[in-house]
Amino acid sequence: MIFGKKKLPGMDIKSLRALDRKPVKYVTERDGETFRELKIGAEGAINISDTEFTIVCGGVNAIRCSLAEVNAAELMNKSGLTVKGTDLDSGTVRSVIAYYSDGTVSAARKR
Repeated sequence: MIFGKKKLPGMDIKSLRALDRKPVKYVTERDGETFRELKIGAEGAINISDTEFTIVCGGVNAIRCSLAEVNAAELMNKSGLTVKGTDLDSGTVRSVIAYYSDGTVSAARKR
């Protein structure tokens, strides 16, 4: 496209919905100042509602974004997912990596 808005690469909503209730081993976020990856949650799950994409770890939202605006893509080795979007809890643009778990994890949605 020359003059149109360029669509960011990533998963469509149907593919994101397929990840609903997928267990997550842990979630990391890169620190912008030190460039180190910080573990921000463990033992959680991906939750998809009609309007929101949320990763919950230990009953706390690791990230919560609008489903219509979230940009997510699986890692090349399919071991996890990168997620970028405006976090509805903090109001900031965040980018996190969620690593899939092999087992089942029960994670309640925080309201």
